Amino acid sequence: MSQVRSSSQLTNPPLLVHHAARRGHGCPPNSPAAVRACLEAAARAIEIDISPLADGRFALLHGPLLDAETTGRGPVSGRTAAQVRALHYTASDAPVGLLAEALDLLAAHPHPVELQLDLKPNIFLSDAVLTRLAADLRPFRGRVRVTSPADWALRRLRAIAPELALGFDPLLYLELDEERSRDPRLPPFRRGAYGYRDDHPLAGRRWGTAADYWAARAEVLWAQAPWEGVWYVRARLLARALDDGFDWIADLHRRGAAVDAWTLDADRPEDVALARRLLTHGLDRITTNDAPALASALEETVLY
Repeated sequence: MSQVRSSSQLTNPPLLVHHAARRGHGCPPNSPAAVRACLEAAARAIEIDISPLADGRFALLHGPLLDAETTGRGPVSGRTAAQVRALHYTASDAPVGLLAEALDLLAAHPHPVELQLDLKPNIFLSDAVLTRLAADLRPFRGRVRVTSPADWALRRLRAIAPELALGFDPLLYLELDEERSRDPRLPPFRRGAYGYRDDHPLAGRRWGTAADYWAARAEVLWAQAPWEGVWYVRARLLARALDDGFDWIADLHRRGAAVDAWTLDADRPEDVALARRLLTHGLDRITTNDAPALASALEETVLY
């Protein structure tokens, strides 16, 4: 059984991660201006999305389509860096940013910060592209972490640049069944026997308790990304695992990984309550759209 701690027993302050570089500054999410605002506010951890382009570069976009975030249309992966730079973020006069710009901003701000680059699995990335990405990130060792639901890309990065900090999000393999905001073109496609979106054979029929199922699925998922790093898991999925009798946070800690729960915000009371619950189980990080507001709402010792 996992060790549940009260607020007063939290010895390692959790880290609040600024989702898409938001901090109440009004800049377009993921934009260089948003990154600069967070850096100037001495943020400890900043998350931005990076999407691959046709020329092997990366745009500061969630993707896969330009339509939702920019003045352009069509797949992000079909444009070059020069073509993307000619577009603007939606309802803004700010040009779409590139990864190189974010790295330049990081280099100019030497205070301790981790820039989390959430690599989107919009297209398959060759070893040549990943090798170039690793080379671009090498000067920022200890300050940059590449995260992704694309475990195949993370494994190749691990082989190419073992020193690079990584993070895995298992959302393509195990997800809440009621979550409707996700892209229906992405897996998992099937509702498994235990009430989750799960295409794995272990979810094909009920063969044990829900806790047994969770333990087996956690083992399989770990085999896909078996290294010490940070796992980024939907907060409500972590809570559902606890409801089913399995402490996924404790399991990942046992394997040497830290855990981030996404995305929880102070303007939703249910999010604050969930954050408090997960913190008592040793949660290491929380991704949020407004870190100062969540820190105030939690009334905990947190870093942001």
